[in-house]
Amino acid sequence: MRLYDTPRSPLRKALSRIQQEGWVEKSVGHGWTFQPMIDSPQAYEESYLFRTAIEPTGLLSSGFTVDRAELAQLFRQQRFIADGGFETMTPIELFESNSEFHETLAKWSGNRFIVQSVRRMDQLRRLIEYGQARSRSPRREQAKEHLKILDAIAAGDQVLAASLMRAHLEGARRGKVHSGDVFPKTKGKA
Repeated sequence: MRLYDTPRSPLRKALSRIQQEGWVEKSVGHGWTFQPMIDSPQAYEESYLFRTAIEPTGLLSSGFTVDRAELAQLFRQQRFIADGGFETMTPIELFESNSEFHETLAKWSGNRFIVQSVRRMDQLRRLIEYGQARSRSPRREQAKEHLKILDAIAAGDQVLAASLMRAHLEGARRGKVHSGDVFPKTKGKA
């Protein structure tokens, strides 16, 4: 409060929100502890490597069960994006639709730990991805890849869906992490 000359109420509200996002935890007694964040190219790459290990595994889960109504909704949403919606949607809408896609597939795995992990990664990615969603053309390609994954799921081919998911995440990792757009190097720094 003293550092930023901020009243207690707005500061508590802000801290409560970032706690909900999983960025900080309240310390025993007084204070807050920041949790690991995606705050560097290395951390961003680590998050994609983790997702590549978790998300395809969820698609191969023996408990994997598709909710047909949710599947139809995901198809509609991803087709809209691929058919031009990516040009008019806000960065927040683009991120949220991407999040919904990945979290829904994780939920279908029937594995609570996969669901929890995917949600946690989405919470950590939120701010970085909002900024990236300003770049429109990759959103169309992502939606097309999502549609191929959904086609495989609709056909009952979980192995193909998992393979496509792995390729999708690997492609995103290479495109985002190594592009320099996420954490651009500043002048005079290596």
